[in-house]
Parts: sequence; C-alpha cells; structure tokens
Amino acid sequence: MQKAKALHGGLIAASLALSIAAAGPAWTQSGPDPVGELKKTSTFDRAQHVDLARSVTGTPVCYFREEGSSHKLDIGIGVVGAFIRVASGDGPLDAGAIPLPPLKVFAGKELTKLVDGDLKATGEYEAFAVYEGAVDYVPNIRTGYGGGFLVVAKGDTKSFLDMVVRARREFVVVQSQAQPGNVDVIAIYNFNASAASALLACAKRHVQA
Repeated sequence: MQKAKALHGGLIAASLALSIAAAGPAWTQSGPDPVGELKKTSTFDRAQHVDLARSVTGTPVCYFREEGSSHKLDIGIGVVGAFIRVASGDGPLDAGAIPLPPLKVFAGKELTKLVDGDLKATGEYEAFAVYEGAVDYVPNIRTGYGGGFLVVAKGDTKSFLDMVVRARREFVVVQSQAQPGNVDVIAIYNFNASAASALLACAKRHVQA
C-alpha cells in the first residue's frame, strides 16, 4: 500500500512538472549557431575595444563587445560574414512570436504613446536605417545568459556595420515583414564608426587574408 501511494504521488509530481514545462516558452531554434561563445585570444585595437577570438568552428573572428548585467552583445566579422550575437537573460521567444522570413533588419527607435499622463513603450519601432542585404537569423540560441539570437549579414559587410552604428543609443531590430509585431531587438550603446573601421581593418588582416 505504501508503495502504491508513493508511486501515485510520483506520477502526480511528474505530471505537474510536465504541465509546467509545457506552459513555458519552448526552445525553438531555426538553425545552428556558427559563431558561438567568443573568448578573447588577443587584442587588435585596444582604443576601439576590438579583439580577436575563435568561433565555435575554430575560425578567426574579430569582435567588439558590449556587456551589461543581463546581456552580452558581440558585433563582429568572421568567415560567415558580419554579425551581431546577443546573449540575453530575457529567455526564449515563444514559437508564435519569432520573426519569420521575409525579414527586415534595421536601426530603429521604439515608439511611445501617452497613457494616463505617462509615456509608455508601444513595442513598435520606427526604422531610420535599413540593411538591404539578406541575413541569416537564428532565434533562441542557448547562451550562458539563458537565451539570445544571432544575425549574420550575407551581403555587404560595411553596410551592415553602418546600420549598427546608426542604431547607437537606439535598437537593432529584426522584424517579420508579414507580422510586424514579431520582433527580436537589442539596444546598441557604444558601438561607433571608429569601432566599425577597426573591425574592418582587423577582418582584412586576420579573417579575409
């Protein structure tokens, strides 16, 4: 009898655990992460905070890092192309909220509206610099912060970095063109034209040689 009660209790606990897991966001990753967690191997330009690392596949990567208490952003160039790789503690996007192709990637400003005398974010973004090339977008990558995403530019590297520079003090936004409310975003704080130039110089010497 005691064994039956224990078994019954274990089944209930397992059922509750499965229900809780099912209620949470699922990890839906659309492809591999060809960059991976970057660990500095050397410094390229100390003044512009541009360093060298190896990608998950062992190839050289030049990158600029911005980091906060709950996120890490690497802006870089590797053999895959120019990229931004976000590690964030926000957790994975729900499957229904992931931006699906065709995608629009742009520097944007978050829109606000007045509600009861206070300005509130609307979750919508006004684009002021659009990257016109194709991208590979990988949502819900697994990182040390719990989640994140990767965007790799498949077109002109400089144009992509110029767009990221324009996003300084605002956001880089990955948006579904069919469902504009589905976005992945990251704030850009310090990346500027000088850092972009240093990245291009680093890539010319170490990545594209």
